[in-house]
Amino acid sequence: MSIRFPSLEFFRALQQRAKDDADVFEKLGVCDTTFGIRVGDDLYRIAFEVYECTEVDETNDPASLDFVLTAPVQLWKEMFASVLANGGADAAHTINTLTHVGDVMKVEYEDPEGHDRLYRFMATIQEFLDEAQHLDVELG
Repeated sequence: MSIRFPSLEFFRALQQRAKDDADVFEKLGVCDTTFGIRVGDDLYRIAFEVYECTEVDETNDPASLDFVLTAPVQLWKEMFASVLANGGADAAHTINTLTHVGDVMKVEYEDPEGHDRLYRFMATIQEFLDEAQHLDVELG
């Protein structure tokens, strides 16, 4: 059964995949951050503690997050299409590239410490998003 993107179900499926691949996340090191992914008008809250994704839900409170990755729905769909086609995001569709080249994806934050957490934990966050390669995703 396909999982629709964007949806809370999709991000919870990524959380489960991260738990299933716990050894991969342990190799990436400790990750302590609570961040957001804004897809259009929807904001998803994702929390990591130590090596584990501990929480995924929706929120209306971006101030409670370390940072928010914000992009139009179409850009997120392009990124996940790349993940599905390549077994992970290709170089043009990584979070690092999308937040640096052309500013097509915005990083919103209130505290510079929160912004720093994106760069400190980027490998874990990218791996979390790349877990979509194991899902049957309906990008619409």
